[in-house]
Amino acid sequence: MIFVVTKDAFLFQGITQLLNDEPFTYLSAVSELGHHTLDASSRVIIDVFHNNVINDDSLQVLTSLQVSSIIILAPFHISKIKSVSPLYFVSRKIPINRWQALLTNRFAAYQKPRIGFSHNQFKIVSHLLHQQDPNEITSALNISRQTLRSQKFNIMLKLRLRRMSDIVTLNISPYF
Repeated sequence: MIFVVTKDAFLFQGITQLLNDEPFTYLSAVSELGHHTLDASSRVIIDVFHNNVINDDSLQVLTSLQVSSIIILAPFHISKIKSVSPLYFVSRKIPINRWQALLTNRFAAYQKPRIGFSHNQFKIVSHLLHQQDPNEITSALNISRQTLRSQKFNIMLKLRLRRMSDIVTLNISPYF
């Protein structure tokens, strides 16, 4: 059984067309995984494009899952996401033959994305893209202004940005 967490109906239809003989379940949120029986042969695909489903509640769900594999469709790696099950971060723009390998658990050519965020950096980028000011971000994340400045600096280094406002021009911005 493959569980697909997405709000993109076209993505779900495309995945189901690749493997007609495999049963699929469509979910709109990671929290819905707790309402289903998942066994060791189940696979979970989580699409974070325009969804922002990677929050603290979904982290708890992901750490407790014991499935064959968890595939997160994102062009970056989030280091705080830990799981007993194998965890893969994959771009949505992979070729069709790699999609089939992904769905049939043949990860021979898996490469970890070049960009990796800590969970706090992921949250900071998300808050910045939602146009929140520094005071709102520091109070929401319970961090100091200095921590926010250093995290923003690290984010700029990782993304090779000259200024933080350039983050909206990146192709990863819809994932937050």
